[in-house]
Amino acid sequence: MKLAPLGALVAALAPVLAAGQGLLPRATPRPAAERRTPVVAAVERSRGAVVNVATEEKVRVRVGSQSGDMTQLLFDEFFGHPRTRQGYAVTSLGSGIIVSPDGYVLTNAHVVERGSEGKGRLRVQLLDGRELGARLLGMDSATDLAVLRVETGEKLPFLPAGRSDDLMIGETVIAIGNPFGLSHTVTTGVVSALHRRVTSGEKSLFDTVQTDASINPGNSGGPLVNILGQLVGVNTAILGDRNAGIGFAIPIDRALRVAEDLIRHGEVREAWLGLSVADEPVKSDLIGDDRVRVLVTAVTGGSPASQAGVKKGDVVEAVGDQPVESAQEYRFRIRDVSPGGTARLQLSRSGSRLSLSVTTVELSGERVEALVTDRTGIQVREDKGRGGPSVVVRSVRRDSPASEAGLQAGDWIREVNAREVATLSDWHRAISRAHRSGKLVLLVQRGYAAERVTFDVN
Repeated sequence: MKLAPLGALVAALAPVLAAGQGLLPRATPRPAAERRTPVVAAVERSRGAVVNVATEEKVRVRVGSQSGDMTQLLFDEFFGHPRTRQGYAVTSLGSGIIVSPDGYVLTNAHVVERGSEGKGRLRVQLLDGRELGARLLGMDSATDLAVLRVETGEKLPFLPAGRSDDLMIGETVIAIGNPFGLSHTVTTGVVSALHRRVTSGEKSLFDTVQTDASINPGNSGGPLVNILGQLVGVNTAILGDRNAGIGFAIPIDRALRVAEDLIRHGEVREAWLGLSVADEPVKSDLIGDDRVRVLVTAVTGGSPASQAGVKKGDVVEAVGDQPVESAQEYRFRIRDVSPGGTARLQLSRSGSRLSLSVTTVELSGERVEALVTDRTGIQVREDKGRGGPSVVVRSVRRDSPASEAGLQAGDWIREVNAREVATLSDWHRAISRAHRSGKLVLLVQRGYAAERVTFDVN
């Protein structure tokens, strides 16, 4: 076979190359407007309000003698003469959503917990690459939500909230976030289910939106957007393997209620009914049938629940139109009722069904402390004599749960629900969080011995 000279081949291709054509055929170019689908338009409207949330931590690096002499290095190590130098490390935590031109950022509580514990300064990165400082206004672990305020005087792009109470199974939704540090990643899917319960360890979220839009580590706190570019959820969790295609978002209706309280008060205002509940196993002969019913174990005299006619021994079947399957779910649904609002309880009493409306009141700090004292039997005070402030037991009520657990006046309370407490202010904040969870776990020290003691305080 005789090959054509290279010069002849180049000459033959010259007209094609001059016309801007390649060797392989291409489609006729079409205007971009013809490819701008509703998904593209929704992303264009919303992605500018999505931020990357990170913490900037001051890191201390210990450096020994620069001489390299092993004897000197060992001397520095064992006799306390190491040199230190400081640097900064930025750790990406997750995503967030600017929900107001004034710089309010909605995200997950678990995204900002590291920065909230004083381990670093929170920062957000905008779509244009700028990094701005942010401060935590408040967080609520029960709903896994937090609000930051971006430290800037300018108006920022924001994502307007839609509604989540009219979401339709099968409608298109879009997730935007920073999975694995890949900023402003867009995935699409549909609403797979509504009112899902998600459990991780001992923590549960209820009424979440299930979607098959891909949600991966780093997406947490980012938006779930509908086809109109409206915020309908806050991405929060994945189930099992991140490749399983099952993600969950907190409905925006609930997220906005929590965010409003965090912005105005720094915490979620709670409605108080004045009743305590506990899980009671339901007897069954079926293997693996571990259902429980929500039993009213106590009703505070003079409380809204008492005045409405709730009695000890009643079984809570539903709050509003939503059935409750555990004491944890009952507390979750009551938190959706604003102070001063009405909680409709569907109860079972001696085989009969009844519906009672309870007008709630706000659960103030004073009321929380009174409830904790009533449930546990302990009163505390602040002590200045332990090399700094500390919280100690002032008195223990006779025949109380604290007395039965062996607590005594003078015992040192080191932690509440795994958080260190040193002042009465620490104590008040900690017991408020504990009351929301229904469990108060104290790390109590006496002399050189310490143990954890658990109380029910819902």
